[in-house]
Amino acid sequence: MKQIIDKFVLYICSMMLYLNTYKGNYVAVPILIALFFASLIIYAEKPTLKIFSFFTVTFLCIPLPPLTFFLPIFVYDYFAGKYYYFLIFQIYILNYNKDKIGSQNMLYLILFFLLSFYLKYKTFKHQKLQELHNQSVNLSQELMLIEEEKNRSILENQDYEINIATLNERNRISKEIHDHIGHVLSRSLIQIGALLTLEQNPFIKDELSNLKTSLSEGMDSIRASIHNMHDESIDLYSTVKNLIDDFQFCTTQYHYDIVNTPLLKVKYCFIAIVKEALSNIMKHSDAKNVIIVLAEEPALYRLIIDDNGTVTEKTKALARKIQLTIDSTDGLGLHNMHERVKGLNGTFQIIANNGFKILVAIPKEKTEVIHNEPNSNRSS
Repeated sequence: MKQIIDKFVLYICSMMLYLNTYKGNYVAVPILIALFFASLIIYAEKPTLKIFSFFTVTFLCIPLPPLTFFLPIFVYDYFAGKYYYFLIFQIYILNYNKDKIGSQNMLYLILFFLLSFYLKYKTFKHQKLQELHNQSVNLSQELMLIEEEKNRSILENQDYEINIATLNERNRISKEIHDHIGHVLSRSLIQIGALLTLEQNPFIKDELSNLKTSLSEGMDSIRASIHNMHDESIDLYSTVKNLIDDFQFCTTQYHYDIVNTPLLKVKYCFIAIVKEALSNIMKHSDAKNVIIVLAEEPALYRLIIDDNGTVTEKTKALARKIQLTIDSTDGLGLHNMHERVKGLNGTFQIIANNGFKILVAIPKEKTEVIHNEPNSNRSS
């Protein structure tokens, strides 16, 4: 926009000088030619078209000397540019037409050339400052995004740590209840049983029986609560992460993308398969890298264990045998994995080609209780 204003100023100055010098029927011809090519240079996208316009106007000044008055408009684009040597042609045209346009007009044209240079220089500096400003704004926005991402990561880690601390506390409380209150109630039930054997009074015996029944119900309730607390304290991400941390056989990549907590039996299934798979890799594979992926889809949970170990014909045959659910003492661990997944109505697939890959998909149950986990979308 600033360049257009600069050229408009130069165009007005050149036109006033031209109209002050020339009169006649065709006085508008140089004005229109200059306006046309000046507009073409402004709006042309291809550099070749800009250069063509520049040279067309320059050499039209030979048969049409009045067009020389408008040269300051066209030299504007080539000050401080890579084609600055084009100005030699403009100087040649000025020298060629100096007698035709007059010495006084020549002086004005030189001043307009200097004005063109000054306007170009100011616009150039302004553009540089604008670019620096834009870079500064972009850098500030980028730093802001990085800071937001860092804060989000910190909050996620805090949520995860709080969740782990909560689960550990549940586990501790469940153990304390089991070790202390459970034992006290068990001892009380034994003592009441002994009293029932010794007591002869029917009324007291009935009361003791009722008391024993109440304590037994309380014991069952506490036992169920302990199991529930213990089950909820099992964190799938952390448990698998611990298994991977203990696995030093080769490098391991772990990707976790589960938002809704699976049921306990699904957690146990995944943990058992990962444990067995890592054990098999240490015993039978020459893998250098293992990728473990736990992911969630709208209708199912998915586990992928992929290693880059060498696959033999024996391994391929074993994979086919397991896939066909043929019982075999060979590959007992794989067979057990298959049976676990089958018991949850899932699918178990082995691909023994460029490496050994286990694919598990377990559907979500309609009665499954869904709640968000704070440690979803993690990789390590």
